[in-house]
Amino acid sequence: MSLDLRTATARIARELTESETAIADALAKATALLHSAALAGRDLGGAPELEGQRALLRLEKIVRSLIDVRGETSRVHGQLRDIAVETGAGEAPTCPDNGFTSAEQLTTIAA
Repeated sequence: MSLDLRTATARIARELTESETAIADALAKATALLHSAALAGRDLGGAPELEGQRALLRLEKIVRSLIDVRGETSRVHGQLRDIAVETGAGEAPTCPDNGFTSAEQLTTIAA
């Protein structure tokens, strides 16, 4: 089945929005998990401290990765918007700021 321009544009717009929402939800849930694990490590005894620290580091890596994925998704959104305008699929829609970046780039900028 081949897509026409209108169908492809509608499908991509819908799936892009769904992807952005899923990434934002995953980031919020991973951050909440990191918060809960940090509180449990502080407030509850009995767990080996080194293992708890390792788990927190892995959770932090997950959160950092999701932040990077969010930045990549924003860049893809901008590229797809440009393609839509170039192919006549529609006017430039309202999209996230072009300046959205990853945590790694923000750290470099802040240094």
